[in-house]
Amino acid sequence: MNRELKYPLLSRKWKWLAYAFFPFPIVFLLSFIFIPYPFEFPQEAVADFVYLCWAIGFGMLNFLRQPTEDEMIEQLRLKAFAMGVFYLIWGLAAVAIIQLFTQGSIFTDFMSAYSVVCLLNTYIFLNFQYLKWKNR
Repeated sequence: MNRELKYPLLSRKWKWLAYAFFPFPIVFLLSFIFIPYPFEFPQEAVADFVYLCWAIGFGMLNFLRQPTEDEMIEQLRLKAFAMGVFYLIWGLAAVAIIQLFTQGSIFTDFMSAYSVVCLLNTYIFLNFQYLKWKNR
């Protein structure tokens, strides 16, 4: 019985769009300075907007098909996802402990769901690139 994990990967053509998500929030937010808009962007939502765009960019980069998609790349990809979750769990625990000792509570004002997803996708991307470099 052969149980293969099949997940959809994006074509390499999507790489330009993934990289476009990194400068997009900065350009968008800077446009509020130069172009008068009839609405105001809430200040507390600025960081979430940046984290959301970067999370989408790193998420797309994580799911891009590699030039040679073989069993080794699949194993490196799975290892990178597992290590990304591992780093995220320990990173969030460290943030909670630091907050507990400095503020007296484990709840933070700066950690949102968007920032957590951004951190997870960043960890996965960096770990995957490192594993590819290491296994050349």
